Amino acid sequence: MDPREEAYLYDLCVAPLWREAFNQLFDSEIKKPDPGRILDAGCGTGDFSIGLSAGLNAKSSILGIDPSSERIEIARAKAQLKKIERLNFQVGEIETTGLGNNEFDLVFGDLSLRSGSDLGGAFAELHRVAKPGATLVAMLATRGSFDEFFSVFWESLYDQGIHESTPGLETLITARLTAPDAERMASAAGWRRVRSVTQKQLFDFDDAPSFLSDPLMGHYFFPEWFGLITNDAERDRVRESLIRIIDRDRHGLPFDVSIKATMIIGEK
Repeated sequence: MDPREEAYLYDLCVAPLWREAFNQLFDSEIKKPDPGRILDAGCGTGDFSIGLSAGLNAKSSILGIDPSSERIEIARAKAQLKKIERLNFQVGEIETTGLGNNEFDLVFGDLSLRSGSDLGGAFAELHRVAKPGATLVAMLATRGSFDEFFSVFWESLYDQGIHESTPGLETLITARLTAPDAERMASAAGWRRVRSVTQKQLFDFDDAPSFLSDPLMGHYFFPEWFGLITNDAERDRVRESLIRIIDRDRHGLPFDVSIKATMIIGEK
């Protein structure tokens, strides 16, 4: 998939589906500065920034940054079509935004598609660009996400006798931060009054084949998960086993996969 195709996939599958629970948390917990400057770091194709711009104070502004120039191109086109003022988009990484110190009254970072413990740099950068007293927000999918799949995956590996992949699966399961771990990481980066809010988001699939062919899962998660199995024939056998186990256990009901959508909130 080339970068432009990936940008359109993000716009169609991630923005409206993956971000739903995170956006609900933000709307219920965070108050926009009035007036103030807002940074949306990891803005994707701009839907969240555009939503934030509704009812924005005349002296307020929003900057959205994303590492993908193709996503930024889509975001700019949307903003131009809606004729939204005081909203700009530019290419930039969350860890190295290229922005100045102490610029924003509200800083929001989307880390939800990342896993692992290497997020300290992102927390530090979000802190650096915020003004003293600013609200800091980061969203993550924390540990316990995808447990329904990992349980079936584990059974499939044993079903096919591929025991050498199970240590890697254990690593995948524990790769995502817990909410307390993320709070500690934010505090270490200088965030004050850190707290977290978590909400479960459910993804329903009609059956096992629809789950395994889902573009969101297939592009953003399956490459890492199925990458544990290096032999193509074994990978095919595990997929067939997954289908049997999922369709056996769901008893005609949808196959549900959930994530723990967590928002880390603090101040500078």
